[in-house]
Amino acid sequence: MKLRSALKLPKEHGAWAMFYIPFVLGLLVAGNFNVPSLLLLIAATAAFISRESLLIWWRARTRGRQTPSSIEAGRLLLVYLLIAVTTGAPLIFAYKLYWLIPLALAGAVLLLVNGWQATEFEDRTVQSEILAITGLTMTAPAAFYTANGIWTATAWWLWALSAAYFASSVFYVKLRVTRLHAKQAEDKRRAQRQCVVYHSFLLCSLLALAVTRSLPLFALIAFAPVLARTLRSLLSPEPHLNLKQIGIAEIVYSVIFLIFTTLTFRLAI
Repeated sequence: MKLRSALKLPKEHGAWAMFYIPFVLGLLVAGNFNVPSLLLLIAATAAFISRESLLIWWRARTRGRQTPSSIEAGRLLLVYLLIAVTTGAPLIFAYKLYWLIPLALAGAVLLLVNGWQATEFEDRTVQSEILAITGLTMTAPAAFYTANGIWTATAWWLWALSAAYFASSVFYVKLRVTRLHAKQAEDKRRAQRQCVVYHSFLLCSLLALAVTRSLPLFALIAFAPVLARTLRSLLSPEPHLNLKQIGIAEIVYSVIFLIFTTLTFRLAI
């Protein structure tokens, strides 16, 4: 706990999974792990960890209340950004992986937007969480491209599938929490409506991709657990909320997603 506090590590356990599982997915689909992959891992991790320091420093600056903790956070932010730039620069200038430039710029913009939303306490809305997931899952195409050395359509697929998968947890968890804690009936209905619409769209999209043979059936299996748990929750609402239990289940589902999405692309090679 002290180490996490000292290093200002992200507190959201789900964010770690959303960041590293797509990264591992990209490497597994590429079937390679090389020096550029290691450099990317260090650079991306430093950028990911820097968010917590950025929020502490930004909030203090916005409110005009500089504290020893915010000053320390500002220093840590510079250290993390220096690590990211130092390890990321060789990927561009030595290995000539130029597709990482737009990814890095997009990631920086999303980090700043998410940081602003957090300082305004708007980082818990569906829109802001989807935006954050879009940025976190960017590690999938980045890892695939870095390990493979060539940008292909697979990179886009990995990004899209990873973002679509983790977005499911946003609607599911919000549904569970809103059902038990929302005071307004309309809020509960809105959460349920959003969850139904998203997962219906997700299921129809996956079926369409399978029917047109754009993706193998393994892609459906990768999403089956989260689709099943959402359907079960919609049909039989749970009377209690155990966030720890939900977190463990989501990790298991993520591993299943990782395995079968990897098979989706490896068997197609």
